[in-house]
Amino acid sequence: MLVAGATGQPPLVLDLSMTDDPASLASQVWESSPDLQAARGRIASARADLARAHFLPNPGLDLSLNTIPVGPTNPSDLQDPILNVPNVGVGLSILLELGKRGPRQDAAGQTLRSTVLDVLEQVRQKVLAVEEGISEVAAAEVRVATLTELAADATQLTKLQRQRSEKGDTSPLDADRAQLEEESTITELGEAKAGLEEALRACSELVGLPCLPFGDRARAAAWLERTFDSTTSDFSKRPDVQSLDAARASAEANQLLAARRWAPDPTLRVGYVHDRFVVSGNQQNSVYVGLSFPLPFFDHGQADEAAAAVAASSAARARERLIAISGSQLERIDAEQKTVEGRIKRLRELSLPLAQSVVERLQAAVNRGAAPIQELLLARRSRAELLLTANDLDKASFRLRVARARVAGGGLTYPKELTDAP
Repeated sequence: MLVAGATGQPPLVLDLSMTDDPASLASQVWESSPDLQAARGRIASARADLARAHFLPNPGLDLSLNTIPVGPTNPSDLQDPILNVPNVGVGLSILLELGKRGPRQDAAGQTLRSTVLDVLEQVRQKVLAVEEGISEVAAAEVRVATLTELAADATQLTKLQRQRSEKGDTSPLDADRAQLEEESTITELGEAKAGLEEALRACSELVGLPCLPFGDRARAAAWLERTFDSTTSDFSKRPDVQSLDAARASAEANQLLAARRWAPDPTLRVGYVHDRFVVSGNQQNSVYVGLSFPLPFFDHGQADEAAAAVAASSAARARERLIAISGSQLERIDAEQKTVEGRIKRLRELSLPLAQSVVERLQAAVNRGAAPIQELLLARRSRAELLLTANDLDKASFRLRVARARVAGGGLTYPKELTDAP
């Protein structure tokens, strides 16, 4: 959730411990991500184009002063020829489109739909990328917590071995070995903390706000266990696929619009003329009506029609290829996910319990002097490696679930501003 600043101020940070609502996270990403801000302008421009497509052509106002005398007048004794010879005309002209408004409106509407769907796909990919970034933070926090516990255990073992060495129950070399293991674990812990800071920085770059860590191992681990509603394989409902459908429909409408340019659009003119040269028998007041036609002998839309036909076929082919590729990708992701889940199950149910049992038994044996400390250190190291491997596998499983959601689509609640668009 976004943590706001003072009243009326924009949010300042993203608290990862409060990001369990997918709809809220999508809205936050839409509002704060720098990469998505230009998308608002694209949608606004497409909406403006659609609105313009429904406007009637603007009428034109014609003003004219005609029959201005030059040289001798007829009759020659006409007084004030500038006032009594010219006529004044006032008229309106408007373009009458024939069969073009419908295709133009259809093309603009489909272009807007394609633009909105493109933005929805951009938001979807961005939210999934943010969720991957948050998973990096969660995995790093779990790793830090695990190594913190291991470092505490190592410190306790070192202390115990020092006490036993001072009493003569074990050699100083065993105490040094325990301390060496402690130092190694502390070094790994430092590296894990640096990795956590790096993951938080990457999260901030994705969201456009500073990211606060989960602050709790259980919450971080719960994030890595999240699932996505991506069981469907109906790729036609993905925004990017639907956008290609809309792009094809827009191109087909533009193709029809270009094809109809062979029909010339007349311009209707209606006007009023006031003539002062009545001495010659002219009508003093009159109106006129006229039509003018362009002659599409050379350019009658053939180039635009050909370009629109290519755009329509390209969109259709891109849609087919996208669906075909998505199907094969989904099969590979599912196979990889099955392998990872199998490894996680074996690790959780067999390897980790066995490692914990061996460490506990060796710890008791070392305390009684019945086993060398080297065996305990090796067992502790094996347990630590298994714990860290489990963390890596949890992160890998989450990333595969994200990859499946990215390919299969669905499972994401979009910002209301986008879903309300026509």
